[in-house]
Amino acid sequence: MMLHSLTAAAALLASLFAPAGPQQGAPPARFDPGSLPALDLSPGQGVAADVDGGYRPDPAVRRKLADIMGEAAGREGAAQEAEMRQIVLSGRAVAEYEKVAPRLGYSANDAIDGLAFYMLAQWGVANDHRPDITRAQAAGVRRQAANAFARVADQVNSDALRQEFGEMLMIQGAIMAGTHEAALRSGDSAALARYADMARRGGRQIFQADPVDILLTDDGFRHR
Repeated sequence: MMLHSLTAAAALLASLFAPAGPQQGAPPARFDPGSLPALDLSPGQGVAADVDGGYRPDPAVRRKLADIMGEAAGREGAAQEAEMRQIVLSGRAVAEYEKVAPRLGYSANDAIDGLAFYMLAQWGVANDHRPDITRAQAAGVRRQAANAFARVADQVNSDALRQEFGEMLMIQGAIMAGTHEAALRSGDSAALARYADMARRGGRQIFQADPVDILLTDDGFRHR
């Protein structure tokens, strides 16, 4: 996915990894990505939880998601807010995910697959990973994603919430992968290093470790 410029891409990535402010008052009516549980990377976690991440997409949910992600990007500036809203509303980032998904064994309209794709993208950018990810590796990560999703399934217990959760992660994953690919094509080593640093900082929440200390295997992610 090509963004208008690498400078704009860097600002969008910064907005993705910026910490959210504290929640005030009643619990939000949407899933808070900050509450996503850390992956269990211990050996013997190869069986996926029996949980369904599928949803029927609704254009109204995407419009709501454009507001949410646009507001977050707006912390970096008005241009970044407008860019993010356009990316979400156009559906082009989700379409980029849907192009890649079959090669990984993933599906459209599935929040668990969106989470797995996001984790692969974040780990890949943090590690400047360039080889193709195999279907076996993707399946291992998908099992880990299902187990993580099972711990928050009660918070995303409707089609709308699963779509919001899944598409938010698909979009973030597509932006990360797309900016990494653009920097590779342009030979911009400084941008690659900057994006890797952002992804490493963002990845510490879900991996509970620096992503460069994590290996990708046929059983999913594992500590070195």
